[in-house]
Amino acid sequence: MDKTCFLSLLAVFLVQCYITCSGSAPMNVSNYTTDQSALLAFKAHITFDPHDILANNWSITTSICHWIGVSCSEQPRRVTALSLPNLGLEGTLPPHIGNLSFLVEFNISNNSFHGHLPNELAQLHHLKLMDLSFNDFNGVIPSWFGILTEIRYLRLANNSFTGFIPLSLCNMSRLESLDLGYNFLQGNIPEEIGNLRKLKLLNMGFNKLSGPIPSTIFNVSSLQFIRFSSNNLTGSLPDDLCYRLPKLEFLRLSWNELYGQIPLTLGDCKQLQILSLSFNKFTGSIPRGIGNLTMLKELYIGYNNLEGELPLEMGKLRSLEIFASQNASLKGLIPSTVFNISSLRWIHIHNNNLSGSLPLSMRYNLPMLEELYLYNNKLMGSIPKEFGNITSLKILSIAQNKLTGRYHSIYLIL
Repeated sequence: MDKTCFLSLLAVFLVQCYITCSGSAPMNVSNYTTDQSALLAFKAHITFDPHDILANNWSITTSICHWIGVSCSEQPRRVTALSLPNLGLEGTLPPHIGNLSFLVEFNISNNSFHGHLPNELAQLHHLKLMDLSFNDFNGVIPSWFGILTEIRYLRLANNSFTGFIPLSLCNMSRLESLDLGYNFLQGNIPEEIGNLRKLKLLNMGFNKLSGPIPSTIFNVSSLQFIRFSSNNLTGSLPDDLCYRLPKLEFLRLSWNELYGQIPLTLGDCKQLQILSLSFNKFTGSIPRGIGNLTMLKELYIGYNNLEGELPLEMGKLRSLEIFASQNASLKGLIPSTVFNISSLRWIHIHNNNLSGSLPLSMRYNLPMLEELYLYNNKLMGSIPKEFGNITSLKILSIAQNKLTGRYHSIYLIL
């Protein structure tokens, strides 16, 4: 085991010993009454229940296993799941939750819980799913998460957590989904995250993280979803990214300070469906291998310092729905094959130096098109009157070009 991970594990073990020996809620009694008391304490800490679900349904006159949101095992008769998402509940978490020692699933997402997470949650050793997302929890992410080595899904997104990402997370070796997005986390992404070899989803977007993306993350070959958008991350992407992440489906890195070339081997990410690299400092040309991404649905590469032309191979992206490459310093002709991608809904390629004319066949080849942003380029020729026959088209923005002619029945942005 990595020395850093060992030290973090030792630290959280000492925290656990402290909790067990001095915690305010008893931890050694394992029976139905303990579970009932823990749930009643949870109910007592609810300050607002808009649908009166707990007030009306959580009654001591009925079995807790029949309470809404509660599931129990057969033998022993213990609470294994507490699932109360999307109910508009407000309140805090009492330490007594730590007494639900058989709990496997804990989901209170999309409510209005607040405050710090009680240390007693470290006692939930059977937990496989913890979803606290879309609440207003605050404070640091506790280091005791490293004790909960059975967890597969940890979702803490859309809260108000602050501080650094704890190194102890590297001990959660069974994690498949780690979602820390939309918080106020800062500092570097720990290299130890790369020890989570079963990870499929990693979301740390919309925080205040800085420094490079650790190279160790690109060694987690099971990753399918990566989101680091809207941070202050720097550095470049490895050339062999797709070789190391063969299962990658979603890569969202927009709104950072990343630089260097877009990996030339990008076309080897055959499973990629969403690629978002916009609002960075990438340079160089768009790799021709991009045409191999036949499953790609959304492509965002605008607001970079790219050069060269749109590759002809882009016409092979037959699943593409959104293409955004605005403000990217591109030049040359728009490949006619791009206008043959019938699945396209948005084309945003404004504020470049693109030239050439628009094909008359757009009406027939782009039946799904809703938005076409072409303004501030060097396009010339006639505005195809067929634009007026694209019934799905809502926005056509073609100003600041050298186009002539009239348009019909379209919301035109000048």
